[in-house]
Amino acid sequence: MNIAVITKVVPDTEARLSLAGDHVDLSSVEMVINPFDEYGLEEALKIKDADENAKVHVLMVGPESARKLVVNCLALGADEAVVIDDEAIDSGNPLAVAEVLAAEIKKLDPTLVFAGKQGVDYDWGLTAVAVAQKLSWPHVGVVKEFTPDFAAGTFTAVTESDEGDLKFNGSLPAVITAEKGLNTPRYASLKGIMKAKKKPFAVHKLADTGADPAAAGTSQSKVEEVQAMHPPAREPGRIIEGEEVLDRVCELVRVLREEAKVL
Repeated sequence: MNIAVITKVVPDTEARLSLAGDHVDLSSVEMVINPFDEYGLEEALKIKDADENAKVHVLMVGPESARKLVVNCLALGADEAVVIDDEAIDSGNPLAVAEVLAAEIKKLDPTLVFAGKQGVDYDWGLTAVAVAQKLSWPHVGVVKEFTPDFAAGTFTAVTESDEGDLKFNGSLPAVITAEKGLNTPRYASLKGIMKAKKKPFAVHKLADTGADPAAAGTSQSKVEEVQAMHPPAREPGRIIEGEEVLDRVCELVRVLREEAKVL
């Protein structure tokens, strides 16, 4: 049984971002595996722990320079990894990335695909959903509980909504996007780190995937990053003066009604 895990490299959530002209400068920012993807990886590894015949494949559309981060996924217990690094891929377009990942996933013929519910860089959460659509597979997002039944070819997933928990039943294969709380990601052991050095790690180009170059390139991009900018500086607070508390309250009410117009 094959299980695919979609991962992405993102800036560390504690990093301070700066601008270079109209775009974010990531040259000096520490990059990490998207934290939500770690929950997807852990869920795949739990299945592997219970079934010695299961193989976990880590997939990423990103730079080859992310090798060290992807190898850490192998150290955690994944069996092999593929990074698709090609300037011809419009990596800023979730639909283009999904086109490439779906083509790579088809070759693996997995029973399950896991990913994080969203990337912490743009917070879009579109890629895995688009992968499911391109594969014509069921998808459940923001999953906090997951129970597969491989013998029956089905699964149960629980998500959280404003109205309470929602429980879904579906058929395999399927794409599941993980929420924080689905599990607790493990740490790599020394033994795992040593084993990772010998596990298969491939760097593919767009042509290797079999994806449609037009759909994966910029020619049909639905999204274009125009400009990045800092939010406007907050105006300083205003202190309401007055000798008596009642005078200050009355003045505050007047300001809120006549100037701020929130009353």
